[in-house]
Amino acid sequence: MSNPMSSVEPWSLVAEGYAKNTKQFLAAYSRKAADWIAPGANDVILDVAAGPGTLAIPLSRSVKTVHAIDFSEKMIDQLKIGIAETNSDNVIAEVMDGQNLRFAENGFDAAFSMFGLMFFPDKRKGLTEIYRVLKPGKRAAISSWAPVSRSPLMQLLFGALRAANPEIPSPQTNIASLENPDYFREQFALAGFTEIEIVPFSNSIEVKGAEEFLETMIEGNAPLQWMKRNMDGTAWIEKKRIMLSYLKENLSELPASLSSEAYIGIAKKP
Repeated sequence: MSNPMSSVEPWSLVAEGYAKNTKQFLAAYSRKAADWIAPGANDVILDVAAGPGTLAIPLSRSVKTVHAIDFSEKMIDQLKIGIAETNSDNVIAEVMDGQNLRFAENGFDAAFSMFGLMFFPDKRKGLTEIYRVLKPGKRAAISSWAPVSRSPLMQLLFGALRAANPEIPSPQTNIASLENPDYFREQFALAGFTEIEIVPFSNSIEVKGAEEFLETMIEGNAPLQWMKRNMDGTAWIEKKRIMLSYLKENLSELPASLSSEAYIGIAKKP
């Protein structure tokens, strides 16, 4: 069964809310990846599945050019708004499939995909394409969420989702996904990369109230937007009520700091 998060529609639905809310939380992971790669002032960078520019816009201030691509036109629209607002004229935004990059080989000094390639139907193809367009001796940084068991934030969200939708199975670590460091490393190696490191990194958000937290998550979370889209208004109101009740029960002490762990994979094209 295909993952709906591998298709354009959920990301287009959530693009505006993602730019408004989710981008701020994810920025720390992008900063960490950029610090580890440490591109230079004359470097040309590729950002695959760039979303609204979480990595591309900040990084553009310290490099020559960032080519930021995403398969969602709505996400690219949000990215272009961000480019205009920050005068980031050296960010080139294009609608493009990360599994079929329209770039010549050996053209980029570094490549990133922050929480994007993890959803690709063909992750190997995505990594192979990044490998193809990287210059020899240069590095790529790819991020993916760690298992839900390592992320109190994700546990809370999944708990609320399952309270409203008991048919959803409890999250289990998928060993054939990038949340498994061994699989992550193997996929890098099969694409041709060497000097592979898979490094855990966590960021936290402060939750001040259950209602505000739920509204923020609904606005900026693609699975929640997809669920909302696929039911009538009355059913959604009831699901939302159940999720809010769950959050209130499980956020007894506020404010609360909730962390979410990711893996950042760094690898080199020999």
